[in-house]
Amino acid sequence: MTWSRHWRLECGDSGVVAPGPWLWLRALLWAALLFGFSILAFFAALRMPVWVRLPPGSDYACAIIVPALAVFAYAVAVHFAERRGVRELTLRAALFELPGGFIIGLTLISAVLLLLWVLGLYQVGWGHWRHWFFYFVFNSYVSAVLEELAFRAILLRLVARVFGPVTGLIISSLLFGLAHATYASFVASAQIAVVGLVFGALYMKSGKLWLAIGAHLGYDFTEWSLMGVGDKSGLLVISPAPHASVVLTGGTFGPDGSVLMTLVALSFVAAIVFAGDRMRDRSKRA
Repeated sequence: MTWSRHWRLECGDSGVVAPGPWLWLRALLWAALLFGFSILAFFAALRMPVWVRLPPGSDYACAIIVPALAVFAYAVAVHFAERRGVRELTLRAALFELPGGFIIGLTLISAVLLLLWVLGLYQVGWGHWRHWFFYFVFNSYVSAVLEELAFRAILLRLVARVFGPVTGLIISSLLFGLAHATYASFVASAQIAVVGLVFGALYMKSGKLWLAIGAHLGYDFTEWSLMGVGDKSGLLVISPAPHASVVLTGGTFGPDGSVLMTLVALSFVAAIVFAGDRMRDRSKRA
């Protein structure tokens, strides 16, 4: 059984990524251009009111509208430059895959916290749930949409176009972890890279970006707002057990900085790949 059988990833094969001379250079330059645009959109979503001196209260509008416009701009650019329909952004699929992905992301980070709690490495109590909409928009929605656009729809897909799907998955995940190294330790960044494998596998398995966006959204919202990582405004108040190893707990970074994330995340990747194949095989036999 080959790895290619597992994936429904559409990399594109015409326009700027058509077969022929210098495909690798054309594809990587195109990826760099789109990636730069998505990163600019990320900072614009958060900083636009300051950059252009918009009226007070416009920060929420910018944070909500800019990522949506960036996705639309990506679809237009791919349609004309790659000469194909942008099926990874089919709107009909979003209705089912966004909620489904949200549940997957929530389950992933919750499973790590549960494991840490069972092992006596974390203390868990009830908090005072506040500011949930702020966390949803600024800490979850912006990151989920624009990071999945950058690292999965752009980097994973276009690297896969040149070097194959597994290479695209690994490289995009490593870069995803590296992007968090500005405020995370090496160990925590490595765990984030492993989480990127989960998001990438969801994208490659479904062929749509919505499942990965939903999972990223559920993951970040659960960690920031429900668990209260880095704040005391969450539904829960969680903290590493005294004297427990930071490598095991993730320290102030949160449960996803724990090395146990590798175990849980790779289990999710295996389930996404092989459980999905089994469901498809059953449907063919029916």
